[in-house]
Amino acid sequence: MKLVDALAQHLTTPIFAVLDSSAVDKSAWLVEPINDSVLTVSKKHDFFIVKAKNILPDRTVTDCYIDICLPERISDYAYFLRSDRVDFSYHYECNGEVICAVSIDCLGVYDLFYSKTAPDTGIDILKLGLAASSHKTYIAEDLGYILRDECRYAEAAEMFQISVDSEPSSYFIYGELAGCYDEIGQKETANKYHELFKNANSRWNNNV
Repeated sequence: MKLVDALAQHLTTPIFAVLDSSAVDKSAWLVEPINDSVLTVSKKHDFFIVKAKNILPDRTVTDCYIDICLPERISDYAYFLRSDRVDFSYHYECNGEVICAVSIDCLGVYDLFYSKTAPDTGIDILKLGLAASSHKTYIAEDLGYILRDECRYAEAAEMFQISVDSEPSSYFIYGELAGCYDEIGQKETANKYHELFKNANSRWNNNV
């Protein structure tokens, strides 16, 4: 199915796997609708078009789409469905911010979900994904970093704790968690994770 037809006919579908992107006109790319609520790494597909949010400077939020390449979690373009075509532009060319509206169970840059104009938009998206996903680590870490940047340290600690209690993406999460506990005055717990970070960092340096 062509991209323009798929987007028009599947308005509630969050994810489209790109089957063929050889056409110069992106509207004619061949895609397959996927009804999963969380995007995961697949052996079958590695390039997707997914729902996104365009957050304008006046905080108005409109629907759009972005491309996602996995496992790198790279996104270059935002896509806007018109009556008979799909327009696209680089993220930085868009008016306002464009963030992903589908949580991703894969390590990557959390800025993909972070709107500084309306941070709760991305936070709410990720919380829905966290509830729906059986693997919590990466989504919890995305939430933790955004909440940390928003100085919501208690909430950030809760998210980083979910990652640590599962399987954190790296030992640096111990340091993030320690910092959040420091900020909310839980010094004993902070010291525990500072020590875990210090020990893990020492082991890593000794193995280099």
